[in-house]
Amino acid sequence: MKIKDYNLTNDAQFLIASMYKDYLDKRKSGIDKRLARRFDTVDDIHDSIMPQWSTEDVLDTCFELRTKKLIIGSPANNTLVMISLTTDAVAALEISFMDKTESVIDFISKIKNAIPFI
Repeated sequence: MKIKDYNLTNDAQFLIASMYKDYLDKRKSGIDKRLARRFDTVDDIHDSIMPQWSTEDVLDTCFELRTKKLIIGSPANNTLVMISLTTDAVAALEISFMDKTESVIDFISKIKNAIPFI
């Protein structure tokens, strides 16, 4: 199954691809898979991956990804904590992009153009 088969909004495709790029960068630097999939909190994702979005938009999109079982995260104080990519998400992204950072970057650029407010 490819990531496009999950029927995601453009925002969610953009965020999950950006998270996957971060995952690939962490793996290339020698970080273990389990730790490379972790993103901790919505604020961490906002600060490190999506600073151009509001924290509320990141949270909303994380809830979409969580509903589709592409990320896990525990609700806490109107946010999510202990966020991590699921292995199903990594598998779908591997199939979609063949573990090639260039393919992910190209996809991110294309989907970004489809989002009018970024």
